[in-house]
Amino acid sequence: MKKVVVGIIVKKDPLSYLLVSSKRDFGKFSEYYYPPAGHLKKGENEISALKRELKEELKINLLNAKKITETKGDIENERVSWYFCKVENENFILNQEELKDGGFFTKEEMKKMKLWPATLKFFEKYVW
Repeated sequence: MKKVVVGIIVKKDPLSYLLVSSKRDFGKFSEYYYPPAGHLKKGENEISALKRELKEELKINLLNAKKITETKGDIENERVSWYFCKVENENFILNQEELKDGGFFTKEEMKKMKLWPATLKFFEKYVW
């Protein structure tokens, strides 16, 4: 079973959420948006994986994280742990090698975007 951690980063004014899209080919999910996320490496715990992914992908420092829930992923044999994250600041720098786009998006904007199905389900159940 593969484990994935996802960081929900919220901006208060206007209320918006950090989403990214990858340059990788994800088949039918290519060019979809999702919160910053990544797989756990061998011997890594969820918080250290979350810190590593935020730093690698966005140059963001994680201050603390609170687990919201764990769900089934969109990929077979994948479990996803979702965390609300407090970060040092909301400014980010996209890792141009991995990510195609990123930004803070409001609920209204997100409803018009191509979101990973698990992301949409999560936001509908736990955030909106």
